[in-house]
Amino acid sequence: MSHKHRHRKHKRFGREERKTFLILMIAAVVIVLGAGAYGYKSAIRADEKTVRRSSETHSTMDAAANGSSINDSNKVASSTATTAIIDNFDGTITYNGVKYKPNTSIETVLFLGIDDSDQTRQGAGIDEGGRSDTMILFIIDKDKELITPLEINRDTMVGVDIYNNDGEFLYTGQEQITMQYSYGRSAREACNLTKQKVADLLMRTRINNVVSLTMDGIEPSVDAIGGVTLKLQSDETDLDPMYTEGAVITLNGKDAFDFVHTRDVETRGSNMDRMSRQTQFMLALSQTARQKGTGVINVMEEAASDYLYEDMSADIADCFAKYAVADTVYMLPGDNVEGVLHDEFYVDNEELTKLIIQLFYVEN
Repeated sequence: MSHKHRHRKHKRFGREERKTFLILMIAAVVIVLGAGAYGYKSAIRADEKTVRRSSETHSTMDAAANGSSINDSNKVASSTATTAIIDNFDGTITYNGVKYKPNTSIETVLFLGIDDSDQTRQGAGIDEGGRSDTMILFIIDKDKELITPLEINRDTMVGVDIYNNDGEFLYTGQEQITMQYSYGRSAREACNLTKQKVADLLMRTRINNVVSLTMDGIEPSVDAIGGVTLKLQSDETDLDPMYTEGAVITLNGKDAFDFVHTRDVETRGSNMDRMSRQTQFMLALSQTARQKGTGVINVMEEAASDYLYEDMSADIADCFAKYAVADTVYMLPGDNVEGVLHDEFYVDNEELTKLIIQLFYVEN
């Protein structure tokens, strides 16, 4: 596409690193393709942790998400109450009487799936810029050689920093975190604004690396490897009469986008079934690309490069090539509230604090 502009930070990645990294980034878009502006997600509670396991095909919604209202003062109050964290001013914190220090073996990469056609920015604001509809923080533990994904709900309500087209700060307004990206005047600026907002949400956790891929990059990327074949784990005939349980299907780029994106927005909880399809597709995509071998690397990269922005160090890319990926996708704990214009997600700060300590800290 001749009209597109590349906004990539070039690095000396090895061939195998590029292959693994590119596959992972594309797969990341589809596994939590949070849909458009009206998508909604529900936290799943298990042993006081908010998780989604990649092997799950059906899950139970958090009952607290049902029947909520934006004017439910009790819900808002419960999401803001938290046990005090004591800053010891020596690099450590104390929580519930236990002293913790940051896990120095942890590195992070923020991945953003952008609801836009390409990485070209027309200006700041919701009319000019896209939104980060998919947000995943990859937590890289170099000691354990393990990568753990943390999904950031796009509907999370935070103080979004509003800028004009000249880059001048105007004010901070309570909006969905997905909106922060739209106020950057370039892919780099938009990514950095979003990265900072996610860091603030996670108790100012350090995020050094960021990658974004626009949604239009999914279709050509899948077509570039000749489609993706998978065996359906459940009946999906509401999408296509041929999608019966157990059927083996091959999805081209357009079919793949529909497969991971479509849901009945009028049916509350329909996103859980869609998340199951996304997981199926992610695993099949990764397997297909690896089976094709190095011969598809240049084709895939050319297909996705116009839609990709990278600001990541080469040693981190090496981690993606070598480390295992956990079979658990962590999600922000909290409650969905049906707002006037769109769904809103309010984090449970108490549970979020526990999750942050679990993922980013160790006992001192």
